[in-house]
Amino acid sequence: MNVDGEAFKKARLKKLLSPLNLASEAGVSPNIIKNIEKGKTPRLDLIRKVILALGLTVEEALEKRMISH
Repeated sequence: MNVDGEAFKKARLKKLLSPLNLASEAGVSPNIIKNIEKGKTPRLDLIRKVILALGLTVEEALEKRMISH
């Protein structure tokens, strides 16, 4: 699985969230958010938590090409 860091950052900014706020809402470390936005792929369960905290489904993230196989 690959992540598009820029797409995650755009989604976060659209929600007016700081990396720290998104991390808190997702229940992950702020470093996870920073790494995702740099294009580094964390474990699948962590990606899912961040996607859900952004108000998206995994299917929507796939459609928006935020994640790919």
